[in-house]
Amino acid sequence: MASAAPRASLPHEGVTRTPAYLASSFCRGCHQFGPDGYALNGKPLEDTYEEWKASRFAAAGVQCQDCHMPDRRHLWRGIHDADMVRGGLTITLDDASPRVPGGVAARLVVENSGVGHRFPTYVTPVVLLRVELVDAAGHALAGTRVERRIGREVTLDLEREVSDTRLAPGERAELVYARALENGAVAARFSVVVYPDAFYTAFFEALLRQGAGRGEDDVRRALGETRRSAFTVFEARVLPTGRLSPP
Repeated sequence: MASAAPRASLPHEGVTRTPAYLASSFCRGCHQFGPDGYALNGKPLEDTYEEWKASRFAAAGVQCQDCHMPDRRHLWRGIHDADMVRGGLTITLDDASPRVPGGVAARLVVENSGVGHRFPTYVTPVVLLRVELVDAAGHALAGTRVERRIGREVTLDLEREVSDTRLAPGERAELVYARALENGAVAARFSVVVYPDAFYTAFFEALLRQGAGRGEDDVRRALGETRRSAFTVFEARVLPTGRLSPP
């Protein structure tokens, strides 16, 4: 509803509505480094707008705001939102060959089916495809865990890119696990775990090791928050018969 009062008398001088706020180009200023911006391994540290621009979502007219600010709400949904992450991925778990007599063999696949840029787009998160043998109580057996990492790993000083396994729209990552059951194992537990603040966790841990001085209490609190931000978007157990069981 428009106000009849002079703009100067309104909080923040009222509201300005413009179609520019609904376009991805409005997000570019904060979420895209320019040609002379900081880059590692020939890639800008922030390249989200160009990733979107090269995707099928841009071609279809899907804007950043359509997903991150649905119905114009200031939700800023992103990597910290479990439902948002689930909605952007297609996760499948199928039998794998060859079968292992008395054991398990399965393939976990994660596809970037609904994220309009690389998943994840920044260097801060890491997503792990994980599998491990578990006993009847659900406890993981030491030495049986295998993981595959999705993310862009850089050194803490931002001087070097270690690896880049992010998924562009339509790309997939898979983890195949085939192993005999041993030492009381009854199943293999497959999961997809998201660590939205993995870079910050490592940074704060390093800072505490070298000494954080008078800010140590604040750093420890921040470290606790980053550790608590992790969540699981998929979990299932595979039995020797190949059947899935509840986690």
